Amino acid sequence: MNKTDITRRLAKSSHSSRAEAEDYLDQAVLSILKGWKHGLPTVWPGLGVFSRDHPKESKRKAAKSEAL
Repeated sequence: MNKTDITRRLAKSSHSSRAEAEDYLDQAVLSILKGWKHGLPTVWPGLGVFSRDHPKESKRKAAKSEAL
């Protein structure tokens, strides 16, 4: 999915113009990048947490693979 697709869908779902949707998307990306610049994760409800560091690995045990 590219920026045009995202702005088109955002405009349709929010009943706004494509220009407004593009401005909103640009602002969202800018806020994520600003957080990364300062080493902070950015939380967007419905989209999750954006962080430049990899999340810590879960402590779940890996599934055993079957020997053939």
